[in-house]
Amino acid sequence: MRKIIATALVLLSCATSLTAQESQYATTFTLSERFFADTISVEWTGSQPIVPVTIEGHTYRFLLDTGSAQATVYATSAIPCKADLGGIISPGANGSADTVRAVELPTIRIGRVSISGYVASLSTTRPAGVRYDGILGFDLINKGLSLKIDIRQNRIILTDIKDFFEREKGYQLHYKLKWFAPYVNVSPFMRHVDEALFATGLPQLYVMSLDAFRVHSYRSKQVNAQVESHAKGSLSAASLGHKPTDEVFFLRLNRFKWDDYSFNDVHTITTQGGSCVGATLLNYGCIVVNPRRKTITFQPYNGSDSVTVGNKQFGIAFIKADGKAKVGLIWHESEGYAKGMRRGDTVVSIDGLPIPDYEAFACRTFESGHAYTFGLRDAKGNEKRVTLTR
Repeated sequence: MRKIIATALVLLSCATSLTAQESQYATTFTLSERFFADTISVEWTGSQPIVPVTIEGHTYRFLLDTGSAQATVYATSAIPCKADLGGIISPGANGSADTVRAVELPTIRIGRVSISGYVASLSTTRPAGVRYDGILGFDLINKGLSLKIDIRQNRIILTDIKDFFEREKGYQLHYKLKWFAPYVNVSPFMRHVDEALFATGLPQLYVMSLDAFRVHSYRSKQVNAQVESHAKGSLSAASLGHKPTDEVFFLRLNRFKWDDYSFNDVHTITTQGGSCVGATLLNYGCIVVNPRRKTITFQPYNGSDSVTVGNKQFGIAFIKADGKAKVGLIWHESEGYAKGMRRGDTVVSIDGLPIPDYEAFACRTFESGHAYTFGLRDAKGNEKRVTLTR
């Protein structure tokens, strides 16, 4: 089925993970060891790397997100805080800003290394669909730690030894820091370069900024030839600082290039946030991040210079609007559209169980291969039922 059910969180990781506490950003936390290299087991959900973090004898699940400048913890996760550092302005890359609380965590342990004085932003609500307790940010790398992520072995290697990965080969891109997070130049089209945030918190391989796409597509036949279709829609509510409705382009890229490595036949869409390269990259190879040289090196598992992705096109995005779960975007060639689902429809039930608000929808788990019946109400108040397979 050319169908994917997704919430706004999935495609807005780029925008939401960019919030960096510029007024209070610091890497003054201390490590319990020096000249170390530690191998740490990680959980791979299929789209995101989860690291076990021990705090005061309890182990919590933290998303390792290179696209997040600093750590984040959720007030509902029961993670203890050592000190409240007060409210600070947290500007985002999309031009929005918000006031967040910063907290100092008790000593945390990742593998055998303990970290003291670690600062995190405190989110009062856990975003829809999140199944982890917090986020580890790029501040670990900005501290001077080198990182290797090897999902095939379900592990990361963390080290402060400056030349530890020097002899490892691969396809290397230099990154520059913006909002304390890493940005690299990739090539979505021949003779075109796009600046993208490298964010392992984003499940997709690549999503493209709508503004960037419009620049690329201007008088370019080869770019426009890779557009499958387009639609009006939204991937987030206006309260998140994004345009509530805009044009979305569904793309089938002939090849997406990381340095000289080609990912062929890639389906993606444009986003109202910035361009991002995400964690699906880790399905195809290891990643080594070297903060001293400011490089990110991709080491393909297949030992070749290319791979065929052939992923399914994005289908539907559900957003929170007026407190309800609504269809914010739907691809006109998706299964849902063919069966009558339309943008603006409100989800009122799933498999006969009431969905009174967005939070109830976000708590639902959708398993691949299972069929679900959505009770929907359109803008005119008419109700309908649509059965879809995840």
